[in-house]
Amino acid sequence: MSDKSQDPQKLIGTWKQMSGMVEEEGQRPRSNLSTAPNGFMSFMADGRMVNLTTDSSRKAATHNPPTDEEAAQLHRTLIGYAGWWRVEGDQVFYDLDVSWNQSWTGTEQMRYWRLEGDDTLHVSTAPMINPLTGKMSRFRLVFERVKERPEI
Repeated sequence: MSDKSQDPQKLIGTWKQMSGMVEEEGQRPRSNLSTAPNGFMSFMADGRMVNLTTDSSRKAATHNPPTDEEAAQLHRTLIGYAGWWRVEGDQVFYDLDVSWNQSWTGTEQMRYWRLEGDDTLHVSTAPMINPLTGKMSRFRLVFERVKERPEI
């Protein structure tokens, strides 16, 4: 690979999601989930990956267990999946063996990736059906590398 900024080894580590935009057909780009997503993606050296993102404005259920309405709202404000990852040029492929969206389990998901320096990761999709709205959409996400554990 001639472009060292696209070295797949530079993906290894944990990344905090800083923003997420969705572009749906016929609409202006808008925040996906929320303006401040609360999510992380990790790429491990053994080829495993995991992504978990929630809407930072989600509300805790007031019932234990949550009511059907609360459970549905919590589900609609969560994206999560895990599997194997590999890189081919500017594309990263996730072979998913578990997903919040069961229709993705057992599938291959392709994303475009680009590093800005060593610590900013841009990930985007090709046009795809938005699993939250059913509309043709394109997602653009930005992550920052996690370097150390924050103070607790």
